[in-house]
Amino acid sequence: MLFRKCLAAYFSSWAIVLLVSFPFMTVGGTSWHAAGTYSSWASVIALYAIPSIFLYGILISSLLELAIKKWKVTDSAKGLVSGFCHVVMGLLFGIMFQSSLFSIMGGIAAILFFGFDRIMLRFLPFMKRSTRILLLAVPVICFGLIVGTLYVSSPPKPPFTAIDAVDFATSGSGTTIDKFPKHIGMQKLQIEGYEVERETTVVETAIKEQYLVTFIERWRKEGEAGEQRMIYEVSRGTMGGKGGGGTEPPYQRTS
Repeated sequence: MLFRKCLAAYFSSWAIVLLVSFPFMTVGGTSWHAAGTYSSWASVIALYAIPSIFLYGILISSLLELAIKKWKVTDSAKGLVSGFCHVVMGLLFGIMFQSSLFSIMGGIAAILFFGFDRIMLRFLPFMKRSTRILLLAVPVICFGLIVGTLYVSSPPKPPFTAIDAVDFATSGSGTTIDKFPKHIGMQKLQIEGYEVERETTVVETAIKEQYLVTFIERWRKEGEAGEQRMIYEVSRGTMGGKGGGGTEPPYQRTS
């Protein structure tokens, strides 16, 4: 019985992952990372679905099957009673977490689990080893075909340029970088009597699509002068500090 329940949990888990992740499929869209986005959402869904179905689903289904055998239920009604109990317990799973969404998904997962379990109960004894292996591979193949289709149908990955690196480095808010030009170039200011120059520069490193974005602030007033540099290593989607130098400006960065 345990092997059959595990198979039911396996196919139910895949069915839930493929079903719930379906809205995140964008075949022929404009996003070059459609395959990665879909895979990420499918992984998040699997992270919740698989442990729940394998632990809660197998336990509840096994207990229900043992209980129904002891109840005085006719053979013709056993399937109906078992299916109803599976759905009720699936809905209760969401109620425990006080989530209507979890209740709905729990009910759907319970229906799928019960359906696959009944199929395995009827046909598993007659299946050859090769047939069982093929059936186990079907969900994996389906997932691979979906990801492959999304990858092939997506537009090519655009290059990550120096301008993109500067845009990414200056896209945040609430930091000192906010005061610097959000493009490659220099800005001149007057702050508390100081002549201030703020410059944003970028150079490409030896690694493809990786850049060093530097923010330079210079100031002078009569015989006083100084400079401060902040250097960041920027690549697609990531940014990290690479040091800098100089001294803090003698004025408040209010503009």
